[in-house]
Amino acid sequence: MKRRDFLKTSSLVASSFVIGFYIPTKSRAEEPKKKVLKPNAFVKISDDNTIDFIIGQVEMGQGTYTTLAMCIAEELNVKWDEINIVGAPVAPVYNHAWAPMMFTGGSSSILAKQQDMRKVGAALNEMLKTAAAKKWKIRTYDVYTDSSYVINKKTKEKFSFGELVSSLSDIKVPTNPKIKDLKDCKIVGKPRSRHPKEMEAKVTGKAQFGIDVRIDGMKYAAILHPRVFGAKIKSYDASKVLKRDGIVKVKQIPSGIAVIADYWWLAKEALKDIDVTWDNLDFENTSSLDIDKEYKELLSEPAFTMRKDGDSKKAFDEAPNTIETQYDFPFLAHAAMEPLNFVVQHDKNSASIWSSSQFQTLTQKKAAEVLEVDFNNITYNTPYLGGAFGRRGTLNMDFILDGLYSAKGEDFPVMTIWTREDDIKMGNYRPKYKNKVKMALDEHGDITAFDAKVISQSIFKGTALEGFGYKNGVDGAQKEGLVDHPYNIDNHDMQAKIVESPIPVLWWRSVGHTQTSLTVEGMIEQAAALAKKDPIEYRIGMLSDQRFIDILNDVAKKANWKNRKKEKNVGYGVALVESFGTICAQIAKVRVIDNDFTVEKVWCSVDCGFAFNPQNVENQMISCINFGIAALKYSEITLEKGATVQNNFYDYKVSRISDAPEIEVSIINSGDKIGGIGEPGVPPILAAVPNALFDATGKVYSSMPIKEI
Repeated sequence: MKRRDFLKTSSLVASSFVIGFYIPTKSRAEEPKKKVLKPNAFVKISDDNTIDFIIGQVEMGQGTYTTLAMCIAEELNVKWDEINIVGAPVAPVYNHAWAPMMFTGGSSSILAKQQDMRKVGAALNEMLKTAAAKKWKIRTYDVYTDSSYVINKKTKEKFSFGELVSSLSDIKVPTNPKIKDLKDCKIVGKPRSRHPKEMEAKVTGKAQFGIDVRIDGMKYAAILHPRVFGAKIKSYDASKVLKRDGIVKVKQIPSGIAVIADYWWLAKEALKDIDVTWDNLDFENTSSLDIDKEYKELLSEPAFTMRKDGDSKKAFDEAPNTIETQYDFPFLAHAAMEPLNFVVQHDKNSASIWSSSQFQTLTQKKAAEVLEVDFNNITYNTPYLGGAFGRRGTLNMDFILDGLYSAKGEDFPVMTIWTREDDIKMGNYRPKYKNKVKMALDEHGDITAFDAKVISQSIFKGTALEGFGYKNGVDGAQKEGLVDHPYNIDNHDMQAKIVESPIPVLWWRSVGHTQTSLTVEGMIEQAAALAKKDPIEYRIGMLSDQRFIDILNDVAKKANWKNRKKEKNVGYGVALVESFGTICAQIAKVRVIDNDFTVEKVWCSVDCGFAFNPQNVENQMISCINFGIAALKYSEITLEKGATVQNNFYDYKVSRISDAPEIEVSIINSGDKIGGIGEPGVPPILAAVPNALFDATGKVYSSMPIKEI
């Protein structure tokens, strides 16, 4: 298609101009191969100088909107406070670089999208300067952009970007615009709070989260779910419910029974009047003790190989010293602040959805399938997400399916809301893990062999992402951070075994690294103690990658490690983890009080290659550390008679303000590959604190949460 024909079919008129780039990647094979303008893409400029940045990633508190907008703004030279940041519709142009779909996860938004966004800004900047130069009949060299204006260098005359939109359709789109060196950037790389419009909207309550959506005529659905995992409905009687005022409909859906009412509270309370008989199958006899026993027995059975190199058996046979530890990690709920919700307006051959999903494309495809509507006839709206930690990236589409089936065929929009109890009791947990680990040490205290066996359910097996995360009997979350640990050890024999269970499991903030960080770093700490060597020096002696060495030296310097004060009942622990392309080292100071402990201070050094927004990097590290403390001290999901025991924040505890330690963050811009930032601060704290307790008490802490000191 010729450029002018494309512009015509894109309905670009003189009052506004929208630009985006086709950037060829493997994930976009379905798109045209030539580089063209895209309608409704990344930047929209209106003739009144209103400028919208349209972002394909979701904003769930991690700062993605602000940081990606910074990347566009850096090259476009707009007035930062006046831009608008808008969530994108579902379209291939917004696909992630890793897959042919839109999604937000894996701490990947900035590393995958920053260059694309900078090129979008740079190209439009060139086009605006060209348009202005033509109007003034001067060279493009003689104009520059600043604060959403193009300015004549000599006369200081200026055009607003909006005044130039009618001229942009005649300007050739640069196919490979030059972007600034990171060292020359004025916005990117500098600390910046959330965009002021986002901040104001959230502070004043004007920001629209999924649960805030209101549509004329909207009804509300509450769902009666089984409490035993895998249970099915035998029969039910909803006659009492239908006699209640305000009840619109009761309908059976695949997961349970939906009650639709004029108001949410009416729907929720009406669930109590449904007389239902469940078929709980055999799982109703299952408890946490049964599951733990099964996992323990599997530790002694043959498993699938994750990593095998050298001669581990020979190393253990010859080793004068060995260490063996069993690590136990429970099921964990995500417990995000905003309850799960989904809004659907189904109108025969079309639909609109308001979705708090991390998987926009998969969600729209599921909506098309369930509602029996063409994919392209669905309007996808993206509100803010009130936290997720992986939960809104659900692979089994549980709360999404509830919303779709509740609204299917109705002539009114329906908001389906899960209660906190629904979310905590219905699963999609971080899997339970039981790991058996052994290390062999030579006469010098050096590690000669590292064996491990990991038992857990699979996150990926049987899902749309099985090809990505499950192979040869091993789940990706069982091995990440374990088989690729950074230490120079000659011999390994690492295995994994998958457990089948009706309990739904899902990634949890930092995924498999939540169990491998302590599995690796806890064993290294014990080995250093057995060798009678300083834990940091011991680690450095096994490292060859200078980035790891530098970050350990940095955190040691910040914590004044060599001169740390020796106090009774006080311990210091270190941990070093690479996850999502980012290296993070932490030192935790803990104080033991009676049978409890307090994390008093954490020093955190992080190398994500380049910090596009240092303030956000620091904020995410602080968030990760406080998030991890919940798993260390309180959080766990347990089962009795096939059902989850925990209900809400009163018995599924998360970190309180009183648990928050003093945190000092150091950012290293190594200039190496760019990594993610939303999750890498979690794994080190899950190991640094147990290592600090080991320093304080001499006891090994290998079961989470830590209940006895």
